[in-house]
Amino acid sequence: MTEVFSTTRQVRGFYESFLGNNQLLIKAITIAELESKAWIVPNAVQADDDTRALLMREASAFSNFDKLHIPKEFMAFLQNSNYIFRLFEELANEEVELDELDLNDTYAEFSEHVAILKELLRRYCILLEQKGLFDKITLPKLAELNISYVSSLKKIRVHLEGYLSRFEIRLLENIKKYCKVEIVTPISAYNKKTAQWLAKEGIDALPGTIAECDLNESKVIKSENLYSSKPKIFYKSFSLRVLQAAFVFKKIEEFVKNGILPQNIAVVLPDESFASILKELDKLNNLNFAMGFEMKYFAYCQRLQAVLKFIKDDEIEHIFRLFRLRLGKENLWDFRKKTGLGDIVFWLKSLIYEDDSKEEKSIVENELFLFEKFLQNGMELNFEQAATLFLKRVGQKSIDDYRGGKITVMGVLESRGARYDGVIIVDFNDDIVPKRSSKDMFISSLVRLKSNLPTAEDRENLQRFFYDRLINNAKMVAISCVENEEKLPSRFLKSLHMSIEEISEESYKDILFKTNRIKKNIEKNFICEHDFFAEPLSSSRLKTYLECSRKYYLKYIKGYKEALMPTDTCDARAMGTLIHEVLRDVFKNPSFTFADLMKEAKKLIEEKRVKKALWEIESDVWLLKLENFFALEMQRFEDGWEIFALEKNEKREFEGFNITGIIDRIDKKADKYLLLDYKTGKIDIDITEKKAMESNDFQLEFYSLLCENLGDVKAAFYDLNKAEIVENMYFDKKKEKLLEHLRFLRQNTTFAFDKREDKKMCRICQFNKLCWGCA
Repeated sequence: MTEVFSTTRQVRGFYESFLGNNQLLIKAITIAELESKAWIVPNAVQADDDTRALLMREASAFSNFDKLHIPKEFMAFLQNSNYIFRLFEELANEEVELDELDLNDTYAEFSEHVAILKELLRRYCILLEQKGLFDKITLPKLAELNISYVSSLKKIRVHLEGYLSRFEIRLLENIKKYCKVEIVTPISAYNKKTAQWLAKEGIDALPGTIAECDLNESKVIKSENLYSSKPKIFYKSFSLRVLQAAFVFKKIEEFVKNGILPQNIAVVLPDESFASILKELDKLNNLNFAMGFEMKYFAYCQRLQAVLKFIKDDEIEHIFRLFRLRLGKENLWDFRKKTGLGDIVFWLKSLIYEDDSKEEKSIVENELFLFEKFLQNGMELNFEQAATLFLKRVGQKSIDDYRGGKITVMGVLESRGARYDGVIIVDFNDDIVPKRSSKDMFISSLVRLKSNLPTAEDRENLQRFFYDRLINNAKMVAISCVENEEKLPSRFLKSLHMSIEEISEESYKDILFKTNRIKKNIEKNFICEHDFFAEPLSSSRLKTYLECSRKYYLKYIKGYKEALMPTDTCDARAMGTLIHEVLRDVFKNPSFTFADLMKEAKKLIEEKRVKKALWEIESDVWLLKLENFFALEMQRFEDGWEIFALEKNEKREFEGFNITGIIDRIDKKADKYLLLDYKTGKIDIDITEKKAMESNDFQLEFYSLLCENLGDVKAAFYDLNKAEIVENMYFDKKKEKLLEHLRFLRQNTTFAFDKREDKKMCRICQFNKLCWGCA
């Protein structure tokens, strides 16, 4: 006899049940393996997924296809073609033709869309046939029963979870002509379609039972109670998704304390993206991830993706990404000049690094072997398309979790037919449970109902069936979800009898972060001795201290660096830096005219700016503003002013103060000096005295202190936007305020580097994560 199960996990569990028994093993296979061996297609081989996608894209090359609003751009089509494949595969498995769809009561364009899909399907099937291929779409029409194989089975027992498609039912009806077929299936309110099929076969399986049926004799061999025990079900909702990880670890601990073995505990993920959160927080490697770890997050795929982004757009962040992934300058030109397929396999192989894991290398090398054969089939692809296709191909693979954790983490489909004493389900939210199907994209529920296709209700009941089996086979169950302004609990919860936990979220936060203990230890270091003048004090360093002494402590005492991402974005700061550099260089020539200044400024801007459209637009706007600026300069030079210094780096000691600063420009007229600070941003000329005195910006006042030894010195802002020099009307009072601050810093040696009281700016502070709760 051969046992047939829904998943490989069930097959593995079946064999494990024989451990320690001295007896011959019964053969066990999956239903997918049974189908692949029981059906044969003469003179054809099965198409792989890449070939299918490319042939479908080729088949879409007709004008009306655009009305489906599916993009034809290579990568976009690959991503969206899944919707088409799932629809065609469902119709094929349910043995329903597009012509048979009931088009009554549909939207106006539906019949036209169906006609387009029919043409697409016709063209696709022709392309498959021309290449001697078949796939899941054409299999039901082309398949012939492998009589010699099914006869050799003698007897099969199919452990059914859910319901069968018409094509699957046809397979069993054909097999039973040559061997004995038994069906073992639960009968519940959520899989009525299975009960209806058995009834058509003359088998009366009772609801609420697990029925073992003889398909040949049309009878129930035996049945047992489906709901033999009532599990304890615990429920907790959280405002933050990540806190569910703490819930998982806490419940595992509670289940083990209640006598459940770790290997009999499963964590079920309706949304498998939650696995990445659990993996990061599973520091003791107690978890075993049944879905493995997706290759797209491993180094090889990261390198290939970085190259493709660079080929498409050489923005500076893509270049820095290549450097970070150890793809240096010597390789940049190689990436850009690739145009043919001749050496693509060799090049893709060159991205495998020696320190990549053994498992990662094995997957890439195996896929490269298959990909090379795929390319030999004459598919017309350019280099970028081929590399993109290979990235998609490898990224879909996964590396098995070999770390030895005893607690299984799995997706919902993987849990079919599995029995665990302890079950933990997270993300039990209405947008995830039940999971919406992409198969409904083209065909509405009404048309599905009339055309005898599975409806949204059927698929929802199938998911209910999976959860119902999982929960009611367990002894203890814990369910969590996210509940906030954007998320609601799943309506499936209404049918469960649960105990709602009253434990606060704070206790779960402590499990993950231990915030109080860490904060207490760090806080001790925020009072310390410090000499502000050990190194010359600048106006920017003083401003940092006055705005937030905690930020000063982290930046200048602890020496933490701001995490700045390299970027070529055209923001106000970047443009201001460019204009400062241009004005520094343009005035280096001692003799110039207005035309010379404009010509040199234009040349320097074009040399220094990033070669992007937005940079070009912004810098051209600044060239227009500089016309007024240079006109004013020529007038000032005629009035007797001359440039004394550019970007003057000054240091000075007086009254025990050691200060420094870089002055944008110093102008001189006779024995008078004017210190100028260029401003490309807005200057508040109508500032009140109160607001001016509250400001922590003492740049002009610093300039004045640094250059007092010159004699008659004044300081002012140079508004480059309006081409005017703006003096600070509260300069003397601000200067006195500056001296008060400097004297305070000189007179004290120990300082408390507290957090600022006003938290308004903490949100955008680069150090807010190090400040322990200020934001």
